[in-house]
Amino acid sequence: MSSIYPDISRIVDEKLKYLSQRHQVLASNLANVDTPGYRAKDVQAPDFRKLLAASVGALPVARTHSAHLAGTPIAATDYRTVTRATTDELNPNGNNVSAEEEMQKIAVNASDYQLTLGIEQGMDRLFNIALGQQTGSK
Repeated sequence: MSSIYPDISRIVDEKLKYLSQRHQVLASNLANVDTPGYRAKDVQAPDFRKLLAASVGALPVARTHSAHLAGTPIAATDYRTVTRATTDELNPNGNNVSAEEEMQKIAVNASDYQLTLGIEQGMDRLFNIALGQQTGSK
């Protein structure tokens, strides 16, 4: 069980990277709300369950000392940006961006980011406690 912590930590980091990239794409959509012919984009969500399964079953990293944690690296990923299918609303200039829809997606994405960041911070605190290090009361 203890050797899975680094893998879960990497998955959480990947989720944060995905959500950060998605925020940039959604903000770009909102910035182009009045651009003629602009098509809304989104970031294709990876299957984090498959990513974790591949990580846990992959070749372990070489350990040069018994105190080192076992783990497997996950390659840094740029998630694929795709053009979103046309929504119900199409502006007269051919633009398919709805400011309300983008704001809602940005709010949900920000909430998911905060939740994932809280998970990462909680895991870090638990790991520090296990190492006998004092943690600040944040």
